Amino acid sequence: MIRYALSALAVAFVILTWSIWSAWRVAEPAPSRSTSAAGGVDRDRLASGERYDLPRVLAAVNKDPFHPNRRRPAVRFVMPGDAVASSAAPVAAPPVRVIGTAVSQDGVGGFAMCSLGTGTPRIVRVGERLGDWTLSKVTPGAAEFATASGSTVIVRIAKAGGGT
Repeated sequence: MIRYALSALAVAFVILTWSIWSAWRVAEPAPSRSTSAAGGVDRDRLASGERYDLPRVLAAVNKDPFHPNRRRPAVRFVMPGDAVASSAAPVAAPPVRVIGTAVSQDGVGGFAMCSLGTGTPRIVRVGERLGDWTLSKVTPGAAEFATASGSTVIVRIAKAGGGT
């Protein structure tokens, strides 16, 4: 019985020692891959955004993120892989603005209060048209419209204070 207890204590001590050693050890950051195969600087990566090297990141971490004098940066941070996706042409805002929706109990029908552009809001039932758009489905907080070209567009209710 004592032999089992001592062996369990020895195993626990080894696990504790290994855990403390692993936690204490500081892993070095991976080397930057901003150089091309020819040994020069990868211009595409530098053009996609500003590099954040270790000293700059540590300087940012040491600052108080909740200090009252801190303000939002002038340029929004974009991950390097997302830089290509954000360069695509922005999608035009739909001309329909959804103000509210009501869904029937069976989930098939319902209506949405919508306005076309900055026009006067009106109630549109499923199947009715609003300009060139036809209301095809209503869900809580969103309305699905079929456009004249046959594609469908989901327009969500604008959040309060969102501006649109």
